[in-house]
Amino acid sequence: MNKIKVLHVCDALDKGGLEEVIYNLVKNTNDQKFEVSVAYFQGGMVANRLKEKGFICHEINVAGKYSRINKLKNYIKDEKIDIVQAHFSFHGIIAAKLAGVKVIETTHNTYHFFENPWGRLKYSLYLNLVDTVVSVSGAVQNFNLTNFKVKNRKKCVVITNSIDSERIIPSEEPTTVLKQKYNISENSVVISTLSRIDVQKGLEYLIEAASILNQKYHHLVFLIPGEGNPEYGKQLQEKATGLDNLHFIGHVSKVNELFKIMDIFTMPSLWEGAPLTLLEAMAYGKPVVVTDVGNTAEVIQDGINGYIVPKKDVHAIVDRIITLIENPEKRIQIEMRAQNDFTDKFSNQIMVDKYKQLYESLLN
Repeated sequence: MNKIKVLHVCDALDKGGLEEVIYNLVKNTNDQKFEVSVAYFQGGMVANRLKEKGFICHEINVAGKYSRINKLKNYIKDEKIDIVQAHFSFHGIIAAKLAGVKVIETTHNTYHFFENPWGRLKYSLYLNLVDTVVSVSGAVQNFNLTNFKVKNRKKCVVITNSIDSERIIPSEEPTTVLKQKYNISENSVVISTLSRIDVQKGLEYLIEAASILNQKYHHLVFLIPGEGNPEYGKQLQEKATGLDNLHFIGHVSKVNELFKIMDIFTMPSLWEGAPLTLLEAMAYGKPVVVTDVGNTAEVIQDGINGYIVPKKDVHAIVDRIITLIENPEKRIQIEMRAQNDFTDKFSNQIMVDKYKQLYESLLN
């Protein structure tokens, strides 16, 4: 019996949430029934990780829209691909349609840059071309159905994101050693986020919260990891002037070490789709304070397995962090519930099984 060939297509495969979802699916849906690979127009960190593990990665290194589409179309035909799963790749959708194969468009975010009618119309056309529209959360699907005209809404499905098991392997390094690595005193309470440096992430509100919390406590440390927009990063550093206990630590390659020293996870984002870092924090049993964006309300029960606050509400962020600091028993309850909820509702196997079922249903 021939395997079902699934090709993921994205424009760039460097680092980020979308890229991690592709990595997860390529790694975990390859089996005796499926042969899963990826094609992209620009490589990077995630592409290299997949190559190192021996997965099929095809870089289409040509310039120009029509050249890219034509070369990808030929690759799809030559490799006898059955299904193309595009990840916000318009070129991938067109190439798949020209090659005559089934095509899925995966929508990963509430794309707030669709502010003009032409942008909404253009994406509506692409969504109507594909066989299935997968949204990574209910919030993303609601955004799609509100902002874009999809004629056949029955082809819209939700498959909630999860994270690969290799991302939730606890570090074996002692906490004291890891804190020394980051020059953090042993009795400090570490409050951190985990994201790229981007306006979307609302990091200025975490800096404002840090400034207020420092007036009440003297044992807090705030960490802002990640890389990204240099101009925004400069603005953040200027805003953080005088906050000696707030550190920009750049790209973190060993996320499990960061979670080991972290006491409270914050995510002050202005918009999201289905953030993987929230699930990671829950999997590591961390209490979370997150803004009410994307699918956070689908994941977090306020006061039960974490806290949800309105976006841009610095005082709400401060209030929830104070609650976690001053109520250790409540904090432990939240940590345990978060970890259990991740296992029961958002484990990786649930997501992988749903995608496999989708692939089979498209061909049947």
